[in-house]
Amino acid sequence: MTLKRIAAAALGLALLLALAGPVRAGSPAHIHFVVVPATPKAGLSFVQAMAGLRNGFVKLAGGYTEWVLTQGAAQGAEGVQRENNFSFLVAAERNLTDDLAKLVQRYFEAPRPFVLHWLGDAGHPLAPPSKP
Repeated sequence: MTLKRIAAAALGLALLLALAGPVRAGSPAHIHFVVVPATPKAGLSFVQAMAGLRNGFVKLAGGYTEWVLTQGAAQGAEGVQRENNFSFLVAAERNLTDDLAKLVQRYFEAPRPFVLHWLGDAGHPLAPPSKP
């Protein structure tokens, strides 16, 4: 398991434990932790790529929470590879892992997008996805 995956899993577990106490029983939710590299696809500016990604989150899930700049590391063939990236939480009524990975690849250079998924409860009803 790479350091990035261990860190993301630990972060997700910490978030779940922190929220478990105060959250009342609510709507079932599929929670996604999405890591996005800082390099946009060729031909797109960073602003265009982020706007497309954010709009895609709203269309797919009805909303998102942005954690802005994050850092990660993974073991690569040439040793530990560190990178700056952006992380988002996206909650939805169904598992969107594949859709979110494709969305990241549409706007950013990400051969293997990192999307961590787990089940939880939302303290209030989730926003519906936007209409196309």
